[in-house]
Amino acid sequence: MQSSSRMDRCRICGGTDLALFLDLGAMPPANALLKPEEIDLPEARYPLALCHCPKCHLVQLTYKVRAEVLFHNYFYFSSVSQRMTQHFAGVANDIATRFVTSNGLVVEIGSNDGILLRSLLGRCRILGIDPARNVVEHAIANGVPSIAAFFTEALAVEIRKQQGPAAALLANNVLAHIDDLDEVMRGVHQLLADDGVMVMEFPYVEDFLDHLEFDTVYHEHLSYFGVRPLTHLFARFGFEIFDVQRQSVHGGSIRIFGQRHGASHPIQPSVQELIELEMLRSEREPDRLIRFACDVVMLRNELRGLVAELQRAGKKVVGYTAPAKGVVLLNYCGFGPLDLEYTADATPAKQGLYCPGVRIPIRSPEYFRQDHPDYALLFAWNHKDEILEKEKAYRQSGGKFILPIPRVQVV
Repeated sequence: MQSSSRMDRCRICGGTDLALFLDLGAMPPANALLKPEEIDLPEARYPLALCHCPKCHLVQLTYKVRAEVLFHNYFYFSSVSQRMTQHFAGVANDIATRFVTSNGLVVEIGSNDGILLRSLLGRCRILGIDPARNVVEHAIANGVPSIAAFFTEALAVEIRKQQGPAAALLANNVLAHIDDLDEVMRGVHQLLADDGVMVMEFPYVEDFLDHLEFDTVYHEHLSYFGVRPLTHLFARFGFEIFDVQRQSVHGGSIRIFGQRHGASHPIQPSVQELIELEMLRSEREPDRLIRFACDVVMLRNELRGLVAELQRAGKKVVGYTAPAKGVVLLNYCGFGPLDLEYTADATPAKQGLYCPGVRIPIRSPEYFRQDHPDYALLFAWNHKDEILEKEKAYRQSGGKFILPIPRVQVV
């Protein structure tokens, strides 16, 4: 079976007039970290580029890689970040308070290690669904009932048969990973109670463009959503968005609340406000998208120049954290072990592995502190406040961090 294929139709509206505006080149999957015995083996690389649908305004990848290639074993564990743990605890409390009775069923699509559902233990019935077996095992160990599978209409029918309809269906930072959005909506239609709500959160395309977040473009992230394209998708399946909340996590996200058309929740002004914002900004397309691509090239050149300048001055530069966005940045900039000797990450499952494409080893934060390099390129810039506080001693003793997004700066 072919591992990747070119997208010739918009995955929301079916439009064929897709306009390419950003090409990052061919890269390995960003989460395909390498074991030591694999670093001399060839890696599969796939095109990584963005296009825009002028019909429904969805920004999306030009190529898709089979989900089985990307998600069979996953190295992102949400619970590593204290900030995300607190964030999802707040989401869970809001959902339990507003929408779910003590006997109600909450199902989360892409539940990862159970970071959100854990906060609902004892408050209602819960079920997590995630295709990555290794993170599902963590969730189950933490007491969160979970299924290692992709969410499909057939699975939704089976869950409803066994546990009844869901009072709430959650999908946090997962909808953008799914190619067949129609299949998801058919599953939602089957599983959600008549008066149930779906709550979805994902990075917001307007923040993505405003803050130059090109490093969040990787093969798992197939779509970059705004409210307008989602209203189109929801309407085709008899759903509507009744509320939208902007969030600061992941460089700027939105949380949308959906229901069956005409259900009990009144539509809030926030929905129309963001639609109007997106309409206003789309008047500058395609110039806005072309400028975005040009700014990405300029940022890459500036970052490469800074690292080279520091090395000429005899300074040691390493990386800090090893998220998918870091792998994209490393590959796009062409950095290797001669530029960054290693990168340090707090996720135990990543330590001892290597960043794909560039073969940079991943060490522990303890190794980083003992080594005390002069500069650290911070890839998880979306967690900069938490990390800068965590590494306060490093900074107080002369160490400096390089922040790459939305502009290159040293702190």
